[in-house]
Amino acid sequence: MHQLDSKRRLEAIIQTAIDGIVTIDQRGIIDSVNPAAAQLFDYSSEELFGQNISMLMPEPYRSQHDAYLQRYLSSDEKHIIGVGREVSGIKKNGEVFPFRLAVGEIRIDDDSRIYTGIIHDLTEQKKNEEQLRQYAAELERSNRELENFAYVSSHDLQEPLRKIRTFGSRIQEREGDQLSEKGQDYLNRMLNASVRLQQLIDDLLAFSRVASRAKPFAELSLETTLEEVKSDLELSIQEHQARLEIGPLPTIEADRTQMRQLFQNLLSNAIKFRQEDQQPHIRIWTEPFLEPPKSSNAPPRQMYRIMVKDNGIGFDEKYMGKIFNIFQRLEGRKYPGSGIGLAICRKIALRHNGELTASSKPGHGATFTITLPAQQHLREAPVLRTD
Repeated sequence: MHQLDSKRRLEAIIQTAIDGIVTIDQRGIIDSVNPAAAQLFDYSSEELFGQNISMLMPEPYRSQHDAYLQRYLSSDEKHIIGVGREVSGIKKNGEVFPFRLAVGEIRIDDDSRIYTGIIHDLTEQKKNEEQLRQYAAELERSNRELENFAYVSSHDLQEPLRKIRTFGSRIQEREGDQLSEKGQDYLNRMLNASVRLQQLIDDLLAFSRVASRAKPFAELSLETTLEEVKSDLELSIQEHQARLEIGPLPTIEADRTQMRQLFQNLLSNAIKFRQEDQQPHIRIWTEPFLEPPKSSNAPPRQMYRIMVKDNGIGFDEKYMGKIFNIFQRLEGRKYPGSGIGLAICRKIALRHNGELTASSKPGHGATFTITLPAQQHLREAPVLRTD
């Protein structure tokens, strides 16, 4: 009775399985097929029973199958038995579709064998993968167009803006005394606006050049990079009596110029957005971790989280979606700048197959977390030349 219950239970499992299950004998003749397999190939179970399994294979596999099975029986030379792999099947209406097939062998005796195939349909997965590939290709094309547009637009604006500033300054120097008070005010506003526009153009060019002026990845000491940044910001650090605590930093594969730009922007922001009654205090430290492999054959990937924490004015995290967008300024014109610095930082992190995130509370400073891999999959960065 126990054996009968086990047999019924096993039969119920096979019949209700989501994946298709087909068994054949050593001649390749189908002797059982569950409803999922029959539905997958658009046949009834009765239509498949007693037929050669090759009827479910497109050419050239259909013609080759019997010879393969006989070769295996005579030599035990396995190609698919005991190993799961992706293959193609053909439906009743002639439609070819992909599925993953795992074949197991049961030896009844020396002269009798049964083969069980478990079939997992990959149609939707392949469709989604193709959509993702198309989306990625379209996104890359769109990004390249935007970068080209940003570079060309900014570059072409330089000459007319230079003329506006030059002739405006000449009017101010040579004719300023002859202007009315209102005329002088208008001229000053125009010149101030041209200075702001020049900064916006320069920042837009810097944003587009993250890709267009990219350099190859090479081994880089981030400790050396931070020392260079500290030297560049020496006057600002001394002026505001900023205190920096920098822990050990790793050596990674990166673009040296862009890493300097990233850390210089973050440190400049930490000093700029200080609290008026507090000495700026900036801490930088590293947390190494291993990223789980994306496939069973790949080793875990060495990653680093590099934190930059300040005691500045902070920000409300409800604006998190804005701070990494270009020209977004939460503090309006209270602080100088165009609001593009963090957008450049995040774009640099993304180009290095990493990420930049932040956490903060108003009045309690901010922590920016840069996540970077120790090694890049490709040592050479993709370079887009637009000049």
